[in-house]
Amino acid sequence: MALYDAFISYSHAQDKPIAAALQSVIQKLGKPWYRRRALRLFRDDTSLAATPHLWPTIEQALGQSRHFVLLASPEAAASKWVNKEVAYWLDHNSIDTLLIGLTNGELVWDESVGDFLARENMSRPPVLAKRFATEPKWVDLRPYREGADKRDAKFTELAANFAAAIRGVPNEDLLSQEVRQQRRALTLAWSAAVSLLILAVAATAAGVLAYREEQEAVAQRNRAEQTLATATKTANNLVFDLAQRFRDTVGIPANVIKDILDRARALQEQLTKSGQVTPELKLSEAAALDETARSLLAIGDTTGALAAAEQVRKIMEGLLAGNPRNAEWQIILSVSYETIGDVQVAQGDSAGALVSYRDSLAIMERLAKSDAGNTDWQRDLAESSNKVGDVQMAQSDLAGALKSYRDSLAIMEQLARSDPGNAGWQSDLSTSYEKVGDAQMTRGELAGALKSCRDSLAIRERLAQSDPRNADWQRDLAVSYAQLAKVYRQSNDLDSALTALQQGQTVMDRLTKLSPDNAAYQELLARFNDQVAAFTK
Repeated sequence: MALYDAFISYSHAQDKPIAAALQSVIQKLGKPWYRRRALRLFRDDTSLAATPHLWPTIEQALGQSRHFVLLASPEAAASKWVNKEVAYWLDHNSIDTLLIGLTNGELVWDESVGDFLARENMSRPPVLAKRFATEPKWVDLRPYREGADKRDAKFTELAANFAAAIRGVPNEDLLSQEVRQQRRALTLAWSAAVSLLILAVAATAAGVLAYREEQEAVAQRNRAEQTLATATKTANNLVFDLAQRFRDTVGIPANVIKDILDRARALQEQLTKSGQVTPELKLSEAAALDETARSLLAIGDTTGALAAAEQVRKIMEGLLAGNPRNAEWQIILSVSYETIGDVQVAQGDSAGALVSYRDSLAIMERLAKSDAGNTDWQRDLAESSNKVGDVQMAQSDLAGALKSYRDSLAIMEQLARSDPGNAGWQSDLSTSYEKVGDAQMTRGELAGALKSCRDSLAIRERLAQSDPRNADWQRDLAVSYAQLAKVYRQSNDLDSALTALQQGQTVMDRLTKLSPDNAAYQELLARFNDQVAAFTK
């Protein structure tokens, strides 16, 4: 079962910073902003030399990965664990799936012997001797051994070599102009806003000068237009970065976040109105607005979030009016409707949310029908059906909710059958069973609910056993036990209900000990403790 897109092997003593930075960039690189899924990489953060009993887990992860990323260095070459990982990989996979990044030392190829030259600071692990038919491509990561900012443009380009190989796409396709541009390091939010203001004033002045001065030469006007376009795109990227940074950072007052985003958006609009805007710039603006909407929603500013999401919708409707067959734009429009629905749910407007989710669903239904082999669209359609079902459940439209959930379940069952080794689809399938079971239980269909909950639990048990270090799957397993306990309790099978609760309690107790600072885990464990205690009084 391919749970991971790649396994990262490295010297834990020297290369943790670069391994963590590389993992972060590779997982997100090449993922459109309107897609929420990314590559999944396995990177063990525990020293195997100190805890050799973890090897079975590492071996299992190796067997569940599609590619192998070796961070080569003299320290890695001397590590028995790195050599052991490489040896296992080569025994079970083609060497073409092994990717190399050099973090220290040297890799010098000798054509006469068909291998890297043996030197004192050689970085090739001994187990790789004479394994390559020709010199393999490797990426020089040595300048970033102490770590790298994920917004560093050069580092992003280097990481793209790995991401492109893992995704199976050419580098030039993966590295779009947006990716190649250096994203500004925003250390202080206010300084970023000031920079945007300076940029806006300068660019607007250039644009106004170009258009108002009729005697200006065409070449100068073109240069000004290009300056304005570049400034607008940079402004859009800055707003995108600001919104994303705020959502990922704790401790910033909500009113400060809102004020800065409002100022940044006002400047962005000023730039946008200063000249002709291409579809590319409108898409960049839509991306920034979508991030803004999600960040405002996260701090509870539903009014601002709704306004931003509505602007995305208007932008995409305008673009599609000129090119209605553009599938990518249709997906973004669908996402905008979904974001609007999320905000409306937060506002308590379930009727409005249902309309928005259905508008999103209708788009995905057309796309999925036009290309039944596009698994991304099929999966998006299933998720849209679940969104509709969730609102119908909240409105007590149980029959409607059950139908929506079953529509989603049918799609996920088909996807899971087509690729049983796809862990993401298996996880989604378990969620679909859980939602169907919840609707059935609420309707009093206890026999059907029990079967659905058991089907969901069986999948999550397999996933949790396949990767004991995956905290999300462990938590989902505990949730399945809690859901099963509810069905048993409603069926008056109290002994089975208690057993299910105790099993969930065991899972959460173990997970909480591994992550003692996770408040959500603590809260879920407390719920299990309370329910078990209520049974045993």
